[in-house]
Parts: sequence; C-alpha cells; structure tokens
Amino acid sequence: MGPPDGGRPISTIKITDWKKVSTAFEKIDTPPLNSIPDDIRTTEQIDHAIGALTSHVRTVVKRCEREVPASSDRRKFPPDILELIRAKNKALRRASAYPTPNIDPERALQREVKARVQEFEMRVGATSWRKLPSHKAFWKITKALKTEAHISRIEEGFFKTSLEPNDLTPVSLSEVQLLVRSLKTRKAPGLNGVSNKAIKCFPQQLLSLLVAIFNACLQNCYFPPAWKEAEVIGIHKPGKPRDLPASYRPISLLSGLAKLFERVLKTRLSKHLFGKGLIIDEQFGFRPAHSCPQQVLRLVEYVTEGFKSKQKTVAVFFDVAKAFDRVWHAGLVYKLYSSSTRSAGVPQGSALSPLLYSAYTNDIPRPSSGVQLALFADDTALFYKCRNRSTLSTILRLQRAIDELGQWFRLWRIEVNPEKSAAIQFKYSKHRSQLVVDWNTPSLKMLNAKIPWQRSYKYLGVTLDKNLHFREHIARVRKNALFYTARLGAMLGRKSKLSRRNKLTLYKMCIRTVLTYASPVFAHAAPKALHRLQVIQNKFCRAATDAHWCVRNSILHRDLELPTLSKYMKDASKRFFDIAGSHPNALLRAAVDYQPPPPTHFIRRPRNVLFDPPDALTAAVDSLNDVNDTHD
Repeated sequence: MGPPDGGRPISTIKITDWKKVSTAFEKIDTPPLNSIPDDIRTTEQIDHAIGALTSHVRTVVKRCEREVPASSDRRKFPPDILELIRAKNKALRRASAYPTPNIDPERALQREVKARVQEFEMRVGATSWRKLPSHKAFWKITKALKTEAHISRIEEGFFKTSLEPNDLTPVSLSEVQLLVRSLKTRKAPGLNGVSNKAIKCFPQQLLSLLVAIFNACLQNCYFPPAWKEAEVIGIHKPGKPRDLPASYRPISLLSGLAKLFERVLKTRLSKHLFGKGLIIDEQFGFRPAHSCPQQVLRLVEYVTEGFKSKQKTVAVFFDVAKAFDRVWHAGLVYKLYSSSTRSAGVPQGSALSPLLYSAYTNDIPRPSSGVQLALFADDTALFYKCRNRSTLSTILRLQRAIDELGQWFRLWRIEVNPEKSAAIQFKYSKHRSQLVVDWNTPSLKMLNAKIPWQRSYKYLGVTLDKNLHFREHIARVRKNALFYTARLGAMLGRKSKLSRRNKLTLYKMCIRTVLTYASPVFAHAAPKALHRLQVIQNKFCRAATDAHWCVRNSILHRDLELPTLSKYMKDASKRFFDIAGSHPNALLRAAVDYQPPPPTHFIRRPRNVLFDPPDALTAAVDSLNDVNDTHD
C-alpha cells in the first residue's frame, strides 16, 4: 500500500530528547566505552578512545531521537497559501532593498501567512516544526607547487622533524568543565556528528575520559587524525560566477571535541607567546589588551605629529589575499620550532588559526630606516614622514621598505594583491582637497606592480582621508546608523509598544555602537561634522518618547538619562587615553605621550577632546541635571 498522498513520501524530521540523552550518558560501562584502557598512553590508544567515545555518543543520541512529520514542504500547501507566501517574500525583499520606518504592511503579511499556515496545519494534523534548508556547495582546494630552494629546504626539515615530550601544564577536569559550559549549542557538528548540545550533556565520567585523552595527546605531541577532518561548505559570494570554486567562501565544520582540544592548546600557546614577549609590538591582532582603534590611533597620532611642522606622511596599506586559507603549514611549523613552541598545524576555521597566523608572520621585516610598521592580523601597513619635507625622499625610503617586505611575502608564500592595496599622502589642509597626482612623483610598487594612490582608505573600520578631517568616516557611519534605525523603526518608533527602557537598550546596543566606534580616534573632528551624528540621537529621543516638536532636546536627554554623543565620546576618550598611557605596549604608550596643542592652534590632535569645553546641548543637559540634583 503506497503513501496516502498519492505516491509522494511524507517528509519527516528528527527530534532529540536531550533529557533522555543526559540520563543515558550516565551508563558508561557499556560497549564500546568498556574497551577503552584505564591508562591512555600511546597514539593508538588515543585513536581507539576517540573512536569509541564518538561511537557511543552517536549511538546514544540516535536512540533518543524520534521522527515527526515536517510541515515545511510547501508542495502540501494549497495554492492560496502559496500565493500569499510569495507575496510576503516579495514584500520583504522590497523592504530590505528600500528600508523605511513604516514596515506595517510587511508585518501584516507575515501575521496573515502565519495564521493561514497554522490553520492549515491544525486542519491536516501537522506539527509546527520547520526543516531548515541545507546548503550543499563544493569547494576545491588547490595548492601552489613551487620548486624554490627555500621551500624545499623548509619542507624537507619539516618532514624530518621529530617531536619530543614536553612540560606543558596538564589538563584538569575543572578546565574542561569550564570550556564545555562555554560551548554554543547552536553550532553545527562536524563530520563525526557529535554536536555541542551532546557534549554539554556529558556527565563527569565522560568529561574525565576527555581529560585523559587530552593529556595523552599533550604527552605524545599528537593531534588525532579524526579531529583534523572537516566538512567544508561553500557559501556563494554575491556577484560572483557560480561555476568557479573561487566564487565560494569556504566554511569549515570542525569536530566539537577537536575544538575543545584546540582551546586547550590555545591557552598554553598564548601563555608561551605572550608571556615571554615573543610576538612583536607592531602586531595588535588577536592579543589581549590590543584593539583596532589603538592601532588606528598610532597612525593618526604619527600623521598629526607631522602636521605640526607641515610634513607630509605617506602610508601604504597592503591587501593580503586569503591570509588564513593559504598559510604554508610547513613554514608555520618551522617558525614555531624556531621560537621553541610546539604545534602540528590546524585546519581553516579552527580556534587556533588567528594565534598561529600571528606566530607565522612574527618575523616580518621591521624597517630600520624610520619607516613604521603596523599589523592587525593580516592587515599590514607601512607609513613614514620625512623630516626634510621632500616627498621624493619619503617615497624612495618607503619603496626600499616595500621591496624588503615584498621579498619576505614571496619567501613565505603570502600573496599580496597590489591592485587592491592603497597609498595615501597625508597633508594638512583646512579645506577638503581632491586627489591630484603629481606625474613627477614616482609610483610605489609591490613586486613590480603599481600601488594605486587614493584620497581615502578604510583602515580597521575607520575611513582615513588625506587631510584627516574624518568627514568621509562620519558620513559613512551616519549612513549605516540611519539604515539600522530604519530597520528597527517598528520597535523604536512612536507607535512601538516597547517600554522606554527597552528602546534605550536597543539604541545603545545597535545604533550608538555604530556611531561611536573608535570615537577616540575622530572625536576631535570639527563640531559641525560631529553634530550630524548627534542629530540621529536627537531623532531617536523624540521618536522613543513620542515627544512634541516643541520639547527641547536637552529635556529629552535628561528624561531618558542619555548622555549626548559629545559627552559620551569624551568620557570614552578619557578611559581610552588612560589605558593607552600605561599600556604594556611601548609603541602605543609613545604614540599618546604628548601635550595637546592649545585650542587656538591650527592643528587639533585626538587628545584635544579631553580639554574641549562642552557643546551647547551638553551644557544644557548638565544644567538640567544640576537643577534636579538641587531639588533632590
């Protein structure tokens, strides 16, 4: 007897009873766990223990699953519901392309679709579960085959290297318990099918087994092959041809157990690299107490210091192509051994990748001719100002540093895209200037390819223009903030039923963070430019409180207990410079060690914001708060 719907099989999904899984995990004296030796020592025993643990977990989870009918098969819906769904999707696409504060029509369609689908499911007896769409794309991994003597020497040494036992700190049960509690349950599992949700159900006995496996791996300097395999899913890049592998962004689904072990290794490798000061000060990426705004501030302070004596600064920003995807593993292990560390390489997408990339690029040439180097992971920049004000002399010295850097990139198989790199000549001017190329000025080149000159460049999230007016950065930030405000208009607007407290929380988390990112770098910009950002906050205050047009902005800020952006950025700058002044990185300390110019000086520097008087709106809000304090 065939299926009841005319030959088409009924779609089902699997639901796991996790309480039942937790109870079943308590019974560990069952095959195949009872075949694991009490004392795991050899690599064969490690592989056997991992295989037995994985098999046990998958078996238990499978026994606690049940199949239920899936209602996401749109072919079962009648034509009227399908037509309504198509209309809803079309409206949502239109709203995404042209966002407006009024999204009531789209929400009405969503509510109608939901009501019709629920009515249909109740009528046919279907459940409300949804089957998530699966994306299956391919990703072809290619390797560049080179015959250079340097590569042959490194790879020969790599394969001849033997590992010896080390004195790493043993893994404790409390450490593993802490790592397991921090796992995110919505992460997809790897090839072995063991999800983070299942790992969080492990009782103490299974966690103790994990501790024994991790310690055996450390003692044998061994990373199990089963944990090196990943399921790679290709996400298509918009606007790229679908028939080329390079048009897909590879996402690696790694084993959850492998990620736990990688985090154990990361803790010990970080302690070694940062505790002994093995990472150069120029590298600000993926290290404690270092951030993107701090690295940007280094460059801004260097440029504005040159503005005082009317010096020009030339900066070059390099585009490193697919840095994490193309790390040469043999070269990485060679460098780790050179710095007395231990590693066996990790696949793309692992928790260790950022730290290992910093170690891989740690021997990058540091120019000795006054040229400054700035790194944040793979974001690489060189900048230099010449004391004799000669642009030609500056460019020649920079070119020598670029040539040295280019040879190092080629030596360690790091690909740089000169066409996507950029060079900027910073020069002080009160007015916005256009990009004018002096044909007598030689071009900068990376590996015989010209680096284009630009008027502005987005560096670590901050748009730097050649005059450091930050007008372009403020315009970009304002545009992004307006976009998010429109998308959240239904929750932040006048008709929203949310409380003022919730509206304020949403604004602070989703909009103010966009407006004030890296604010200590640009808070000293012209007041007129910064006022454009304050206007967005004023409109939020008026919409969130549903206030009449005649109510003053200062009263709205007082009632919401919301500081003006000027005051907020000034307070953030004070904390920022206090931290930078006592920072362990000498380069950052030196960058902020100066006295700001007087208010009448033609140059303003980031520290000036600390001594600026409050603007009119901030002064009005402070006055109202003082009155309230007096009455209280």
